[in-house]
Amino acid sequence: MREWKRPYFLRNELDKGDESTLKKTYLLFDAGGTLLFPKFDWIASLLTSKGIKVSPLKIFEEFSRLNHEIDVALRDGKKVWDNGDFVRRWLVKLSIPRQIMNEMVQTLINEERERGLWAYTFQHVKGTLEKLKEMGYSMSVISNSDGRVEKMMNEVGIAKYFDRIYDSYIVGVSKPDVRIYKLALEKLSLKPNDALFVGDMFYIDVLGANSCDIPALHLDPFEYYKNWEGARIKGVEELPELLEKADLKDEKFFPFAKN
Repeated sequence: MREWKRPYFLRNELDKGDESTLKKTYLLFDAGGTLLFPKFDWIASLLTSKGIKVSPLKIFEEFSRLNHEIDVALRDGKKVWDNGDFVRRWLVKLSIPRQIMNEMVQTLINEERERGLWAYTFQHVKGTLEKLKEMGYSMSVISNSDGRVEKMMNEVGIAKYFDRIYDSYIVGVSKPDVRIYKLALEKLSLKPNDALFVGDMFYIDVLGANSCDIPALHLDPFEYYKNWEGARIKGVEELPELLEKADLKDEKFFPFAKN
């Protein structure tokens, strides 16, 4: 029997209908280190005023290196330092002279307390979020924060791209605790395989997402994690292309999958 082929004029119309019924992956983002960043330019200017020349890119690079060290500590079951120690270690990596170290640490801590140090985003982040919206993706944020993440996102002009923002301080539970992920899934009426989580901390963002069966994508801008398991990209600007090609059921999106 001859195979029936859909006529061209019907094929076009029906294919449009098929496309409209395809469900887009729901995108869940971390905030700090993924969408929001410390004010690298401001820090560079502050250091310049002290006679120390360090580029914003170098400050970003050492910030990312320190985050990698936190992941190594978490992997090895070691204690992770507090905010003050983080800032001090960061400045040590930037070769800040000892005679002004305490002053610089206190200045950065005060900036975070009074105005917010995590109050910057890159133009390519804004452009990518706009593109993802145009592609039909819906998005929300799950962040370990101090109650100010939505304010910071509004200030840099990116809150408008997100349906909801789940701030750990407000909801009362922090990543990688699965309860914050499950809360978001419930409120957004999602199943784990409906979503993809995108974040920069492997043993926080990826671990937590995988622990409740959400595929996860890890951000690694300077390739400090190149020998680690998992799926990763350098930044969110690579996300639109990945979403069009990747199979989110692939095991690489589940490095913490239960055996």
